[in-house]
Amino acid sequence: MLLDKLGKELLFLDGGMGTLLQKEGLMPGELPENWNIEKPEVIQRIHRAYVEAGSQIVLTNTFGANAVKYHGQKYTLKQVVDAAVANAKSAGEEAVVALDVGPTGKLLAPMGDLSFEDAYEAFREVMIYGEQAGAALIHIETMSDT
Repeated sequence: MLLDKLGKELLFLDGGMGTLLQKEGLMPGELPENWNIEKPEVIQRIHRAYVEAGSQIVLTNTFGANAVKYHGQKYTLKQVVDAAVANAKSAGEEAVVALDVGPTGKLLAPMGDLSFEDAYEAFREVMIYGEQAGAALIHIETMSDT
C-alpha cells in the first residue's frame, strides 16, 4: 500500500491530539500517551474522524517518549508504542501510520532534566518499536524553542 503512494502526495490533517484529549477529559499532568492503553476507544475515535475528514496519514500518540521512558510512568515505552500503532491502524485499512516523535523542549530535554543522549535514546526506541509494530512513516516535530 505505502509503496504505491510513495512519490504521490499524502494528505495529513493535524488537529493536535493533546488538545483533543483535553476535550475528552485528559487532566493536567496526565500523560496523553497512556490513553493508548487506558482509553483506546477515545484515541481510535479521533483517528477515525481524521480519516473520515480525508487524512491519509494517522499519527501515533507517542510524542512524549521521554516522559514515558524516564519519568516513572506505569507503562513501558514498548507497551505505549505497540498500543499507539494498533490504535492508529484501527482508523482504516488505507490509513498510513506515522510515528509522532519529537523533542518537547530545548536540546531534546522536555522535562528539563535529561541529557541529549537520554532524550535521543527514547526517540530511537520509539522508532524501533514503531517499525516492529508496523508504522510506515516517522513524523518528527521540532519545538526547540519551547
